[in-house]
Amino acid sequence: MAIPAFDDDFVTVAEAAEMLRVASSTIRRWIREGDLPAYRIGKRRVALKRADLEAMIGPISEEPPRTLRDAADQLPIEHRKLTPEEVERGLAALERAQEINKEILARRGGKPFESSVEIIRQMREERLRELG
Repeated sequence: MAIPAFDDDFVTVAEAAEMLRVASSTIRRWIREGDLPAYRIGKRRVALKRADLEAMIGPISEEPPRTLRDAADQLPIEHRKLTPEEVERGLAALERAQEINKEILARRGGKPFESSVEIIRQMREERLRELG
């Protein structure tokens, strides 16, 4: 005989996935990564508390970042900000890359390289022919 409170408080992985409109594999990944508590019933069955699923739902943030710098400020603390010297070196590298790009474009008579999308498609087709 099933305990009514148990059935009301817990759901299966498939039911949780349907409730949150995600794949069952996503629910299992959240469980594996520790983002979603789960409870074992017997050897194979896994159950989730409805309350834990509800806790997964929340607002993204009060206000989305307006600039890349604002977004960087919202990163976890282990993603430290660059020092002024690092910023300067990065900007110098970017400027040099842009100069190299201009030089290459000038050597090619102003003609840019072809889109890599077409080259990749051709390479895939060639590889499929080799395998087929």
